[in-house]
Amino acid sequence: RKMVMKQRKNKFPILNAVSLFANVGIAEAYFDEVGVNVVVANEIDPERARFYNHLYPATDMIVGDITDKSVQDEIVSKSVANKVELLIATPPCQGMSTAGKKEEFDPRNSLICCAVEMINRIKPKYVMLENVPEQLLTRIRVDGELLLIPDYLHKQLGDEYNFADEVVIDTSDFGVPQSRQRAIFLLTRKDMDFVWQMPLKNSKKV
Repeated sequence: RKMVMKQRKNKFPILNAVSLFANVGIAEAYFDEVGVNVVVANEIDPERARFYNHLYPATDMIVGDITDKSVQDEIVSKSVANKVELLIATPPCQGMSTAGKKEEFDPRNSLICCAVEMINRIKPKYVMLENVPEQLLTRIRVDGELLLIPDYLHKQLGDEYNFADEVVIDTSDFGVPQSRQRAIFLLTRKDMDFVWQMPLKNSKKV
């Protein structure tokens, strides 16, 4: 199998999606095989964005800083035009990860606010937010108030979205040949008739 993946065509896409903080699209590698069609993506770094488009030429890649209002407006308009139903976001974790400096109030920690802004404007049916477990204990300053990121998410999105029960998962419980913990928020818009939950764990570690 070639290392460089080519975007495959799925005849029956289930969900159109927007990917924020997309990097080169590793997370999206097999989405089309399960019926997820990433139609819009955003990445700040031009080189990473260029490689993303090499892998996924059909995706409309918006290159730019998501804190810029014009970039936000473009993400929203193209997501709405493409009837996006799923939003995925993995904001930078360098300010929280044990591999980084873990400086309190690292500005990158607050980029989660941009993801929330996009959710509130696009109003997708489903949301997946992924990061390191340390995110759960990280505080950000919002309108002069200090909030843990999970509390901020519930405060901003809890009226319109249901949150899945489990947050911290180990990838080895889901068929990945590596033990790695991640904090994953799965959200379902409240007008849907079910709540998106994590799948059942494998009965044995890989």
